[in-house]
Amino acid sequence: MNAGRGSPLPRLGRIRTEAAGTEALGMTRFGTEASRIDGSGFDIRTDVSVIALTSDDAEIVGTDCYGRMFRWERLTGLQLAGPFALHAKRTIWGMVLTPDDLEVVTGGADGTLGRWERTTGTAFADRFAAHAAPVLGLARTRDGHELVTASRDGTVRRWERTTWSPLGEPLRGPFGAVRAVALTPDDDLIVTAGQDGTVRRWNRTAGTPLGEPLRGHDGPVQSLAIGPEGREFASGGLDGTVRRWDRGADRPAGAPLMAGAPVRCVLLTGDGEITAACSNGTLHRWDRTGQRIGAALPAHATAIWSMTTTRDGSELLTGGWDRRILRWERITGVPLRPARTPTRIETVPRLEIQGTTPF
Repeated sequence: MNAGRGSPLPRLGRIRTEAAGTEALGMTRFGTEASRIDGSGFDIRTDVSVIALTSDDAEIVGTDCYGRMFRWERLTGLQLAGPFALHAKRTIWGMVLTPDDLEVVTGGADGTLGRWERTTGTAFADRFAAHAAPVLGLARTRDGHELVTASRDGTVRRWERTTWSPLGEPLRGPFGAVRAVALTPDDDLIVTAGQDGTVRRWNRTAGTPLGEPLRGHDGPVQSLAIGPEGREFASGGLDGTVRRWDRGADRPAGAPLMAGAPVRCVLLTGDGEITAACSNGTLHRWDRTGQRIGAALPAHATAIWSMTTTRDGSELLTGGWDRRILRWERITGVPLRPARTPTRIETVPRLEIQGTTPF
């Protein structure tokens, strides 16, 4: 999954029911009713699983729990194309764009990988059976030539993107399902999140573990984020905590950050800020020192499965199973309304009345 989302497959029916029930009320339920943030973002008529931005930040590419891909204009929410049926009604948990934005690579709950032309959804090649169980995480190297996948089958694998050729041996360990995977910006390290509650580091080309497993979560680790410089990691767990890690250390950096609900995705920005998105639709923010920034934000009516930012880090986008994508000013947490589409004004001849009139 993008940004390390864990697999919710056993809970699918319940989450969809919650989404349907709260959407009609326009309310969010977190044990008690709270007003849903309204007037921001846009309705997308599907349960989004992954979102990503093109390199110019103009377009949102998204996938959903029905194996489809969509394209939207970021500022207005206008749907540009889709749905494109990619994975035969199976949730797409991993999705990346190539550096030139021409190709979308997806990993699905059917265990396959696919390559698609971004604008039309046309397949570049047949889907490839990469794993014996759902693909839960997908990452790419900076040049886009190599893919790294994580699966519920307990393996992490590397692939040459254009040929699907395996690169090296699968990474295996006593960690059960691998729920998320990420690459450091220098492409040297693969970082994985395990069902056993560990975060592990691997030499990418050698496939060997580095250091001790990182332990700090009480339960499965569901999401990962790596800072832009690659020195800091963050992980989000089913235990409702976010843990911080230094690249070269074998213990957590500081106390756990308490989100209070399972963390579905986590984000690290260049200023050191950590954002966590939870299964109850809330957003949480902390600064570099671990101090909370503001109160929890009731953002979505159900679980938030994906987050991303614009290239300059000024805007945060979130996608959830309440069939909405929301845009936020990241520093202030203020929701951004969709920009208005240009209005066409037709000129008409001027009407002049001369003489007396009956009115």
